[in-house]
Amino acid sequence: MTQEQSGRVIPLQNEMAEMLFAATQEVFTSMLGSEIEQVPAPEAERSTPFDGVLSLIGLAGALIGNGALVCSEAAARDLSSRLLYAEFSHVDEQVLDAVGEITNMIVGGFKNLLEAHVGTLQMSIPSVIYGKNICTRDSKADVTVSVRCAFAGGEFGLTVRLAAARQ
Repeated sequence: MTQEQSGRVIPLQNEMAEMLFAATQEVFTSMLGSEIEQVPAPEAERSTPFDGVLSLIGLAGALIGNGALVCSEAAARDLSSRLLYAEFSHVDEQVLDAVGEITNMIVGGFKNLLEAHVGTLQMSIPSVIYGKNICTRDSKADVTVSVRCAFAGGEFGLTVRLAAARQ
């Protein structure tokens, strides 16, 4: 079952969640040398402030929105270590750049899978935030897809928010 928007067929949330997990799995196996598994997300996760790293990438085309990766400081350091083959004792510019690049690869893979259904989409460069007591708020979106994953270095969350572009 799908939603129709401007003559294009938009996959439903569960189909997009499968695409998002598949794109994530591809990045982890090919680029990070790690296996992941999907785990249930805590119910209060969306509105609860957290300490850690948030990486956002904008999407634009027939659909507009963003993709985000959220993780703890420890998970960010581990992800960066896997990508850059170096150890990190704290979050620095290299760690933030690496998390941004991992987000770019995951959201890019998701975008490629989604484009078969909705047409060409463009991506922005990543914006990466590191801090304490970070809180996000969902803006109005037609579809919000969230996937929580676990790997040897911890857990992380992925969320894609999409809305139909105004004509």
